[in-house]
Amino acid sequence: MRRTPRRRAAARERSRARAIAGCAVLGAIVTGAASLIGGLPMTPPGGDQTRGGVAALSPSNADVAEEGPSSLAITSDSGPIHPVRVEGKVDYGDGGAKFGASRYGHTHEGQDVFAKSGTPLIAVRDGVVVDKGNDGGRGNYVGIHSPSEDQTYLYLHMLRPTGLKRGDEVAAGAQVGTMGCTGSCYGTHLHFEVRRGDDIEAKPIDPLPLLKQWPQAP
Repeated sequence: MRRTPRRRAAARERSRARAIAGCAVLGAIVTGAASLIGGLPMTPPGGDQTRGGVAALSPSNADVAEEGPSSLAITSDSGPIHPVRVEGKVDYGDGGAKFGASRYGHTHEGQDVFAKSGTPLIAVRDGVVVDKGNDGGRGNYVGIHSPSEDQTYLYLHMLRPTGLKRGDEVAAGAQVGTMGCTGSCYGTHLHFEVRRGDDIEAKPIDPLPLLKQWPQAP
């Protein structure tokens, strides 16, 4: 039976539709394969990459928050390090050695640490020497300010005057003196203070919680 022009046109339309559908299927297969191999998005060209109406962020454009170190964070280069180099357990004395204890008409503004005379005293953090000297109460002392923490660390009653000068930069872990009993002192110990800011007369804070967290120098 011969096909009429109308039937031939209909056949051509059906063939064209099958060809278009076949190309679409092939295109989807190729796109899917490329996505699995090369990480290409499955969304159509010009479409939005969204999940539930919220734009999906890729690692290249997502905001990644970096967590900075806290005051108790331990870093090998900049500290903190315990100010007294001893082997074994650190001796913090009894209640009278603690911050806030009553001391002959004034309040104790530091924490005492006990060891034998000549024990090395260590810079807690990278810092700058803001004061040093020898007076009747502090004895031989040095104050080192840490810009990163905005705290000043005071070492009192040292055996000898420190060799450091005001303005000297000090690396964490460097020796700043040795333990002694100069000034107003009864028994060899380090009187260690932590003060806010870069002034040795600024408000003090209790050093003991920090001291118990800081690792000892090797």
